[in-house]
Amino acid sequence: MGEKKVLSLVMFVMAYGLAVTTLTASEGRSECSGYEPLTFQCGSYLISRDPMSTPSDYCCDGARVGFQLANTPKAIKNLCTCFVKLIPYVHLQPQKIVQLPKACNITLPFDIEKCIHGQTI
Repeated sequence: MGEKKVLSLVMFVMAYGLAVTTLTASEGRSECSGYEPLTFQCGSYLISRDPMSTPSDYCCDGARVGFQLANTPKAIKNLCTCFVKLIPYVHLQPQKIVQLPKACNITLPFDIEKCIHGQTI
């Protein structure tokens, strides 16, 4: 069981690196820049298809750092764009993104559900 988690984390890191590299090369920059603590530390939680999984303390620490950076309309837009672009590349589970703030006891100044669906916030 532990080997599966390690393998899924390694695969996530590889896929995330490829996705960020691809997005950066195609657009000249990446909206995900600065949100690495959130996306890396919560990677295994955000790709998990297990509805009973919960984020680790390590993930919640990264989520706090990442979500704190989303403190202006532009930063929120960048974070939302990052999620929208990463979902198909690294198979993030949208429902896990929505559940993350509540699971980590984080209050957001924006609607995360609208965010991941690319709607105006």
